[in-house]
Amino acid sequence: MRRTVRILAIDGGGVRGLLPARFLAELEAMSGQPLHSLFDVIAGTSVGGILALGYCAPGPEGAGYSAAKVFEDIRAWLPDIFPPLPGASSLDGLRDAHERHALSQRVGAALLPHHFGNARYSAAALEDHVTRAFGVARLSDALTDVVVTAYDMRGGEPVVFRSRDALRGTTGRANPRMAEVARATSAAPTFLPPLRLLDERAESVLIDGGVVANNPAAIAYLDGVEYGRDDNGTAPDVVLLSVGTGRPSAQQPSYEEIFTRNWASLGMGLLGVVLNGVGEMAHQLVDRMVSGKPAPNQYLRIQPRLPANASLHIDDASPANLDALIRCAESAVADNRPAIEQLIAVLTQPATPPGHLTSATSAEPATATAPLPRQSTGTPTS
Repeated sequence: MRRTVRILAIDGGGVRGLLPARFLAELEAMSGQPLHSLFDVIAGTSVGGILALGYCAPGPEGAGYSAAKVFEDIRAWLPDIFPPLPGASSLDGLRDAHERHALSQRVGAALLPHHFGNARYSAAALEDHVTRAFGVARLSDALTDVVVTAYDMRGGEPVVFRSRDALRGTTGRANPRMAEVARATSAAPTFLPPLRLLDERAESVLIDGGVVANNPAAIAYLDGVEYGRDDNGTAPDVVLLSVGTGRPSAQQPSYEEIFTRNWASLGMGLLGVVLNGVGEMAHQLVDRMVSGKPAPNQYLRIQPRLPANASLHIDDASPANLDALIRCAESAVADNRPAIEQLIAVLTQPATPPGHLTSATSAEPATATAPLPRQSTGTPTS
């Protein structure tokens, strides 16, 4: 019998990562099983990479973290990682050490980048949170296969951290600490400083994987197919859930507005274009690779349109924006409930044990299950 590989891919998007975090907490609650047992491969980029590591990390007891716990943690972390500047008229804000540090970093990055770096936020809060969450756990400790992307500015090449590769080594780049991987994948240029990672071979200067693979679905698909082949080399069937961080609302800038922007505004706008464009290209590729194949091959992309009150800025951690993202995720669950329930029925069938795709016995294909809709409500058809 042909094997079936179950894959979860999570986009990057800074603060907007709260949307997939909430969605996946609901998915886990509906299924009654932890995500690391529902999926054979979990891939993520940037904040999606942090989520992926959270779902696969062993935790202090070795049983992993629930998706609800990961959601609550991310919601609590975001205002610390992306603190707002204190109001110009608020002296009380300047008395708070955390806000003073945020202000000095923002001003220092603009005036003295050789000392403060060119990132508007310090990495201290992010590093503290991921170190507390992941401790000394390394990639090889993952409860199921995890795949996380980054980009090496010094080497000029993408970097894909794979727990499967980490199992082949014990130290250095091949098996870094999960906290280091989380820090690297989320180092968005101009927002957070890069991570300098040294090993016996070379120095790497790692930044956010979103610059090359903001939607890691295509990478996860290829990994799943490669490692899921049976002893005869037969490719497995694939069930893939891809969760985005929200599409821009229908109201987009006009030609005149884009043409008259200054260089700074245009540059920051292009970052969003790159992230959204790369993500949608990956979606179209995976859709074409999976579409038309018989059950149980299935692909579901959840990428809801953001409401007007949700910010596109990846560093807007205001309470109002976080609430808007949570409500958007809850609406996505409600809008796609039949497809989600059908997906859960497939995911909870006996399947290849997590982390052992190449050595486990074959799973029974879900031949009685109808193919899932390949996209969420409102996502354009490829």
